[in-house]
Amino acid sequence: MRTTITTWAELPDTPYYVTSTDTFMSGWGPARYRRNIVLLPCESREVAEIVAANARGRSEQEDVTIQAGRPYLQPHHLYSLLSRENAERWYTPGAWS
Repeated sequence: MRTTITTWAELPDTPYYVTSTDTFMSGWGPARYRRNIVLLPCESREVAEIVAANARGRSEQEDVTIQAGRPYLQPHHLYSLLSRENAERWYTPGAWS
């Protein structure tokens, strides 16, 4: 389940984030006329590397990046927060390889 984030203060305080553009969810529904950016908080660089590799293994995910600290939120994007609690497979090594 995705949680929509609208302010920087709503983001969990974690050392790393993996971000990617979800091309499937962008452009319709709540993201009509916008890009849907997926945010995945990570407790370490090692976990972020796993999550990023999984994101790159999904055809609908583009522009996958690892960021130290909270990412900047641009007002014209829709942000969806996924976490280990609601999206465990993203955090599992080799989930989509």
